[in-house]
Amino acid sequence: MMLQRKVDYLDAIAPNPRKRPDLRLANDNDAPVESAAHSLQHEIGRVFAQESTWSVRRTVAIAIVFHVSVLVALGLAAGGAVLPH
Repeated sequence: MMLQRKVDYLDAIAPNPRKRPDLRLANDNDAPVESAAHSLQHEIGRVFAQESTWSVRRTVAIAIVFHVSVLVALGLAAGGAVLPH
C-alpha cells in the first residue's frame, strides 16, 4: 500500500489514540462558546455601566492618555534605536 500523504505515514507509524470529532455546522440548538477574555470584557463593561459617575468624557480622556503614553513609549524606543549610545 502506497501512503500518499504525510498524515497517512504518521498515522501508520503512531496512530492517534483520540478520535477526532466530526465537524458540522452550528444550528439553533447549539450554545455559543464564551471565552475567558469575553467573560472578563463583559464583567468590566457591567461594572462600568453600574457606576453612575462614569461619563463619555472620562472614557475619551482615559483613551487619550493611554494612546499618548503608548506613542511616547514608541518614540522613546525608536529614538533609542536611532541614536548611538
